[in-house]
Amino acid sequence: MTKFDKNITEKPYLLNDRGLRNVFLWLIFVCSCTFTHAQENADSLVFCDFLDYAIKENINEKETGDRIISIAKFFLEKPYVASTLETAGTESLLVNLRELDCTTLVETVLALHNVLKETKPDFETYKRILTSIRYRNGMIIGYPSRLHYTTDWLQDNQHKGFITLVLPSCTSDTLNLNLNFMSTHSPYYPALKNNPANIEEISKIEVLLSKKNLHYIPKQNLTGKFPDIHNGDIIAITTSIKGLDFSHLGFAYCHHDTVNLLHASFSFKKVIISTQSLKDYLSAIDKYTGIVIARPL
Repeated sequence: MTKFDKNITEKPYLLNDRGLRNVFLWLIFVCSCTFTHAQENADSLVFCDFLDYAIKENINEKETGDRIISIAKFFLEKPYVASTLETAGTESLLVNLRELDCTTLVETVLALHNVLKETKPDFETYKRILTSIRYRNGMIIGYPSRLHYTTDWLQDNQHKGFITLVLPSCTSDTLNLNLNFMSTHSPYYPALKNNPANIEEISKIEVLLSKKNLHYIPKQNLTGKFPDIHNGDIIAITTSIKGLDFSHLGFAYCHHDTVNLLHASFSFKKVIISTQSLKDYLSAIDKYTGIVIARPL
C-alpha cells in the first residue's frame, strides 16, 4: 500500500469520527439556539398582548399606584416557577413573561411600568429597562453583578430612580443584616456550585451589604389601616432565616380599606391576590418578621 493509498483509506475514518462529534455538537448548539429563540418569540408575543391590554385598560391615564396594580393584574393566574434566573451558564439577561417567581414578578411589573413611559415601547426597550433594574448599576458583568439580595436590589434601584424607600411614620426598627446565605449554601446556586471565584465575589458583596442600615416595620407593629402603604407599593418581607434579609416580595393591593398582597405565590403555584389581609398573611407565617415599603416612581 502506498502512502497515498494509506491516506485515502484512513482519512475517511478520522473524518467520520470527528465529523460525527462535530455534527453532534452543532446539533446541540442549534437546538439550544432554536429553543432560546422560541422562548424569546413566546415572550415577545406576551409583551405584545400586554401592550394591547395596556391600551384597553387605559393604564397610561392612571396614577402610579393604580397603574402598577393594573400591570400586575395582567399576570394573575400565571404559573409560579421558582429560580427561573438560576442557570450554570454565562450570566445574561433572561426574560420570562410566562412563568414568574416573587422577584421576577416585581421586576417585570416595574420594567413594564417604565417601558410605557418610553416613546418607543417595544420588546428591546423592555429588555434594556429590565437589565437596568436587575443588575447593579444596570450592567451585566457576570453572575455577581445581579442584585441577588433584596437589600441590594432596593438600594440600587432607589439610587437609579426606579423606586423610593418609604420611611414609616409608625414605629420602625433597623434591620440587623448578617448576610451569608448564598456563600454558605453555594450548592443551591448552579453558578456558585464548584465556582470559587463567584463565591468569593458574592461573599464580598455580603460583607458590604451587612454594613448597610435598612429600616423595617416589625409585623407586630402593623396596624389594620396601614397608613404608610399606598396602592401598588412594593412590599418586601423580612425573614428570620439565618443569613438572609428578605424571603418574599409582592405588591400592596388596597381595596375596601384593607391591604392585601398581589404576589407570585409559592403555596398556590400562581400569581394571586391573597384573600387574607397583609397583616394576617404575615402573622400566619412564622419566618416572616416584618416589611419594608418601596414605592415605584
